[in-house]
Amino acid sequence: MLKYNRLGVGRYNSLGKIRYNSQSPQRQQPLYNRLANALLVVYDQDGNRLGVLENADDPILEQEIGSIDILTFSLPFNDPKREYIQNENIVEVVNQRYFIREVSKVRAGGRLELAVYCEATWYDLQSTEPMKVWKWENATAAQIMADILDGTEWSVGRVEVTGRRNLELEERLTNRLKALRELPSIFNGELWFNTGDNTVDLLLPVGRDSGASIVYRKNMKEIEVYQSTKDLVTKLYLYGKDNMTIEDAHPQGLPYIENYQYTTKKRVLVAKDERFTNPFHLYERGVYALNILSRPTASYVMKIAVLSRLSGLSHEEFALGDNVFVYDKELGINEKKRIVRWKYNIKRPWESEVELERPQPTLSDLLTGVQESAPILESEDTVDRQDLLNLSVFNYLLNSRADDGFAYWTNNGWEIDPVNGYSGNASFKAVGEAGVTKEMSQEVFPAHREEYTISFRASAENIALGPNGRVGVYVTIKYEDGTEDEPVFISLIESEGG
Repeated sequence: MLKYNRLGVGRYNSLGKIRYNSQSPQRQQPLYNRLANALLVVYDQDGNRLGVLENADDPILEQEIGSIDILTFSLPFNDPKREYIQNENIVEVVNQRYFIREVSKVRAGGRLELAVYCEATWYDLQSTEPMKVWKWENATAAQIMADILDGTEWSVGRVEVTGRRNLELEERLTNRLKALRELPSIFNGELWFNTGDNTVDLLLPVGRDSGASIVYRKNMKEIEVYQSTKDLVTKLYLYGKDNMTIEDAHPQGLPYIENYQYTTKKRVLVAKDERFTNPFHLYERGVYALNILSRPTASYVMKIAVLSRLSGLSHEEFALGDNVFVYDKELGINEKKRIVRWKYNIKRPWESEVELERPQPTLSDLLTGVQESAPILESEDTVDRQDLLNLSVFNYLLNSRADDGFAYWTNNGWEIDPVNGYSGNASFKAVGEAGVTKEMSQEVFPAHREEYTISFRASAENIALGPNGRVGVYVTIKYEDGTEDEPVFISLIESEGG
């Protein structure tokens, strides 16, 4: 609970030694399985079902992917179930659960009613005990999530994103929700909270193809289309901690990146994010960010009717995060778009409002989301800073993570491992054979530094070498005049025969 919920050493919501919110409510089977026209069900703080709010009016879900999840409704003041509307009681909508947080008495149209505001149960993750772990090295998203959720009533659900990160968290952080919300920008995923079983997913930002269509005069009543180039950027200068540039990571050694996919106009932005200490991470994220910033903003806001509630039209059902087809002949719209936000009227679905796609995110959002606030997750270097600045050779390798098979590589005897990648899904693999040489090679052209550090990651455990066996990397430096240095062999095995 929050610090201000204390009086001396006791909590105002305590009864003896038991806090009414200290344990997860016992879950009962939901009474409804479809959102349209579902009735609200109210539970006490211990999870005991109290009743169905059949007279609740204007029940509206306002939800945005990974961001907002609130429920509002009203109830006649003379309703016999008014006594159930108590702060911190639970309201269930199909399989989603909300805590009652605000109850107001209002007079509307000559009658008294209760106006009720509820927050999804996962909102309470922002008022938990301090975290035990705040630093990770080479950790997966699932590991970090498990540590963030440790000691709460929540656990890790599905994690689809891959890759590992070295991260540091603000020590003694109590707002675990804030920590979780940093992860999508670091791992390129989306948070989904499952209030039915208290799990958190981190999924790839790909919508389910619902097969539903939103068509003017069928189930679309109004549409507003927003397209803007007000914040469009085509050239981006990036700086990290201590004014670190991306020059050592850029293929041409430049301090900026460019993307003219929509227009040839030069629209320059200079940005700094102190959270980046690695030029390669900053360059990678900058390329990703500019690919989005160099396109116009596009969003659609519509009032729609949900046809799935009608008999025989179950194929028209869709949910937050789904892809739907949008068609309006007069406006020339015939596209597949994703539902990223909606205000869903449960009782009158025809008054619902959906937003497709997302307004243009800021550069801060696209990088790490900390440009205008103090960072709570910070990347760490695992090598000396000067060595890190010299990592240009590795950066010049094309298809270094086997994402495109053996493209750009000369291969003799190696295979693709599609499962055991380090910073991606795949990697290169060779199975040793006695008397057989297996090689992969690629020629790169860094050409702008006098000194380089070679960086790679390899799994070379439990290897038994023959009399002349060798496992490692050869590096040959060639010069423009045709001369070259003697090859340098970097061994991956501490002791080799021959």
